[in-house]
Amino acid sequence: MSPGDLKTDRKQPQCVGIKVAAVSLGCSKNRVDTEEILGLLSSRGCVLTDDYRLADIIIVNTCSFIENAQQESIDTLLEMAAENPGNKPKIVAAGCLVELFGSGIIKSMAEVDGAIGVHSYKHLNRLINMVLKDKRTVIKKSPTENYCTLAPRVLTTPAHSAVVKIGEGCSNNCRYCLIPRIRGPYRSREPEEIVAEIDGLLQKGAREISLIAQDTTAYGSDFDDFYDLAGLIRKVLALQHKFWLRIMYTYPSRITDDLIDLIATEERICKYLDIPIQHSSDRVLQLMGRKYDNSYLNKLFNKLRKRIPQLALRTTCMVGYPGESRREFNNLLQFIQLHRFERLGTFTYSAQKGTDACGSHLKPIPRRVARKRHRELMVKQQHIAEELNKKLIGRKMTIIIDKVLKPGNRWYFGRSEYHAPDVDGGIYVFSKNTLAAGQWITVMIRAASPYNLLAVPAQPDTAKNNVL
Repeated sequence: MSPGDLKTDRKQPQCVGIKVAAVSLGCSKNRVDTEEILGLLSSRGCVLTDDYRLADIIIVNTCSFIENAQQESIDTLLEMAAENPGNKPKIVAAGCLVELFGSGIIKSMAEVDGAIGVHSYKHLNRLINMVLKDKRTVIKKSPTENYCTLAPRVLTTPAHSAVVKIGEGCSNNCRYCLIPRIRGPYRSREPEEIVAEIDGLLQKGAREISLIAQDTTAYGSDFDDFYDLAGLIRKVLALQHKFWLRIMYTYPSRITDDLIDLIATEERICKYLDIPIQHSSDRVLQLMGRKYDNSYLNKLFNKLRKRIPQLALRTTCMVGYPGESRREFNNLLQFIQLHRFERLGTFTYSAQKGTDACGSHLKPIPRRVARKRHRELMVKQQHIAEELNKKLIGRKMTIIIDKVLKPGNRWYFGRSEYHAPDVDGGIYVFSKNTLAAGQWITVMIRAASPYNLLAVPAQPDTAKNNVL
């Protein structure tokens, strides 16, 4: 987005002195949106606060991917209103929930004073001025044709680890998913803008950059001159900084040999890949609208394990999809056992109005059955993860310290290149020496559980900063 794109909002009275707090729900992509919202409002004269009791406006950036996320968004809006009865701040619903329900949010929730959709954030200044005048307002625009950056972000994560969004929307059109309806078709962000933002973050002390989008491997697919994820990463690696580069949200059928070779050979790229498969049964994958089959997945993961031996794989699975048989669920269990993912997340199918799956003629899976399958799959994964983690006992690895657990008690929490922030576990470190957030340190693994490791600082050696 160019500066001229904000011209309309500049005609509105500035929000000088208005105290704004924000709550970000859902994924890291939502967090980036929230950080850009805070950046925009700060540039308009708003005062940012993390104390909801002092806020004149509380913006809740909502999530709507599944039913539980929608309920959490509604509950949070109500809680923000209920917890501040004395101050009575204006409550603004933002993001995905507004795209789904529009004006129905303020019609059904008296506690909400305004609502704004994901494609309308440049009009936040106008919305805030309206709700401060007690005019309940909803602003919901259509998706922009190109990727638009709202404003320089106000980081809400630790300075040493940042996420950078490289695309918006999705064109995969999986039959269970609302993202295309909420976020629009896939739009890639200009590579020069991405590299400039990463350079700025690194200069300010970031040591880990995670690339995110609804589908990072779709990057460049909408450009006239084809420019893919591997090409973007090469531009990023041209920056003369020492850092970890992490790749999240990759689509299985778009993982190219070029990308695999790049991960295998480039020291600064984390030997970690996030590949949501959703299922392993051919029929269920076809019903979901996924563009690969069991044979392709087997070949892909075998290739990845062979060409990047130290690779840690993360995946996501969905159980209880309409029509999923017990035999097909067993196929998924066997697939997980075969490929032994270091990290795995599971969720049960949630019917969403407006998706093809919701209107399907297929027989729904009873909720109790879906929940049972969820538990069964997670128990299997816990055993696998614990076995894999126990093999690390006695090994040395370099980690980055995320936080001091309690000042003075010598306990710290960090992550290796094999642990993504927020979604994975990590490493608890006991150290007699004082450590600081953002510091790299080589540790010796002493104990393991399914999700976390226990370590102590290793004796000084010549270990490289991001290699076991």
